[in-house]
Amino acid sequence: MVIFATTKEGFRELETVIKTGKYLVWIGCNVLSASELDSYREMKLDITNFSYEIDPVNEEELNEALATIAEHHPGERVWLECRP
Repeated sequence: MVIFATTKEGFRELETVIKTGKYLVWIGCNVLSASELDSYREMKLDITNFSYEIDPVNEEELNEALATIAEHHPGERVWLECRP
């Protein structure tokens, strides 16, 4: 499974699960600071950050991001944080 967090709040809600290291994680560029990202990577967590922000209410941006994730992890289930 891939966890796709679009906000810092969403990331924090799943932080305990993320820290298990069992799941791949993708985030928008605004979710973690560079130092936060470095500290998580030092824990050997597989976190990929997009080079741009992803608006959780913009369906087109979410679909493009999901397509990118699918290219890198074909067939994987994705947990997506989004707002109604």
